[in-house]
Amino acid sequence: MKKFDAFNMVEIMIVICLLITTIILCLPTIFNNSKEAKIISLWKRSYAEMQSNFEVYNVGDHRTVAKICESKIIKNKEPEIFRVISPYLNVDLSKNPNTLKSYHYKFKNGAQVSMQSPVFTKFFAYQENGNIVAFRWLTCNCSEHVPCAIALFDMNGFEKPNRIGKDIFAMKVFKNRIEAFGAELSNDELQRDCITHSNGLSCSEYYLRGGKF
Repeated sequence: MKKFDAFNMVEIMIVICLLITTIILCLPTIFNNSKEAKIISLWKRSYAEMQSNFEVYNVGDHRTVAKICESKIIKNKEPEIFRVISPYLNVDLSKNPNTLKSYHYKFKNGAQVSMQSPVFTKFFAYQENGNIVAFRWLTCNCSEHVPCAIALFDMNGFEKPNRIGKDIFAMKVFKNRIEAFGAELSNDELQRDCITHSNGLSCSEYYLRGGKF
C-alpha cells in the first residue's frame, strides 16, 4: 500500500513538472500575443482618429496645402506642408525631432526600406502620446486615386521591433480621403499577404478588418 502511494506521488510530481514546463514555454507566446493585440488595438483607434481628423482637414486646410503647392517662392514644400497637416496626424511639433535621428525601421520580413520605396522617408516626428509618425509628401498632382502623401505610425515609438506590419502601419493621404495600405485587396488576398513572409504593408488594412496575427 505504501509503495502504491509513493508511486502515485511520483506520478503527481511528474505531471506538475510537465505543467510548469509547459506554462514556462508558453509564457513568451502569451506575452507576445498580448503585446501584438495591444498594438493592433492602438492602430485601429489611431486610424479612426485620422479618418475623423482628415474630414476636418478637407473642409479647410487642404486649400492652404494647395497654395503651398502653387507657390513659386517655397522651394522645399514638404516641411511647410507637414506643418499644416501635422495637427491632423496628432503630431506634437514642440518635441525635438533631432532625437529621432537614430530611429530606423524595416519591412516585416526584415528587409531594408530602400530609398526607391514609397514608404522611405527621413522625416519623422513625435505624436502627443510618444508614438512616432513618418511622413512623406509624394506629389502636388494628387487626386482621388493618386496619393498626395504617405504616413507611417509606429505604435510603440522607439521600442522594437520597428517593423512595418508588426508595430508600424501605413496609410495613404489622397486629395479627399485617407486609406490604409492594402485597402484595395480582398480579405483572402490580405490574409495571404500579411501572414506570409511579406513586406507587411497590407497588414495595415488586414488588422483594421479584424485580421488575426
